[in-house]
Amino acid sequence: MAVHFIHVSKAGGSVMRYAIREARKQNGGKLDSQWGPIWGHNHQFVLSDLEADDMAVFPLRDPVTRFVSGFYSRLREGAPRYYIRHTRAERQAFDWFPTPQELADALAERRGTKRWRAKFAMQSIGHLKRRMTFWTGKPSYLQKNLDKVLYIARQETLSDDWEKIKELLGLPPDLALSQDDTVAHRTEYTGDRTIGEKGTEALRTWYADDYKLLAIADEVRAGTAQPTQTVLDRLTSLRGSSGKRSAAAG
Repeated sequence: MAVHFIHVSKAGGSVMRYAIREARKQNGGKLDSQWGPIWGHNHQFVLSDLEADDMAVFPLRDPVTRFVSGFYSRLREGAPRYYIRHTRAERQAFDWFPTPQELADALAERRGTKRWRAKFAMQSIGHLKRRMTFWTGKPSYLQKNLDKVLYIARQETLSDDWEKIKELLGLPPDLALSQDDTVAHRTEYTGDRTIGEKGTEALRTWYADDYKLLAIADEVRAGTAQPTQTVLDRLTSLRGSSGKRSAAAG
């Protein structure tokens, strides 16, 4: 029985993993919760790796902004935190598509050389080739296994979600997420991040299952998912306690 932080790439996992590691160091190498020890993982650990009675925490992110972040991260070969050289396929992909906008627009083509090259790039560039379903399983698998999910964070609201996660796991209240861009593996954008309407629709189609994950996560976070009573009870409790604290503070 343990709690596992699943590291979905380009969704906020690096900064949470670092915080868990620091908390373990400060606690003499151990970090426990009411669900057992807490572990952070690399990108290879997925939801289906959980053993009986294990629980998972993981972040998700809008696939279009994740696409842009992942594109620029691999364009820089992971710098400044990492240095992972381009594969031969990545070099070819970036030669064809030096910006994420050009790749997204080419993916919107129905046929032809641009469309073929875009599919090649999407299947070759690290961070882009793995949909978020790589870590969660298909939407139907996640739906069936929500009782194993302790919390689903969103990269867009990670600071607020982190406060809830700390409360849920009994982590030190002063355990903060690092603001260091290198530690968090945040991407510095050197170009325009705007994806046009045509490219956005193509990406939404390409990452259709990932958007279904977001819909499931939003239902869980809103307390309307079924049948997930165990998860809903935890989130409802968190919302209730937060409300009581706010009222007391007022």
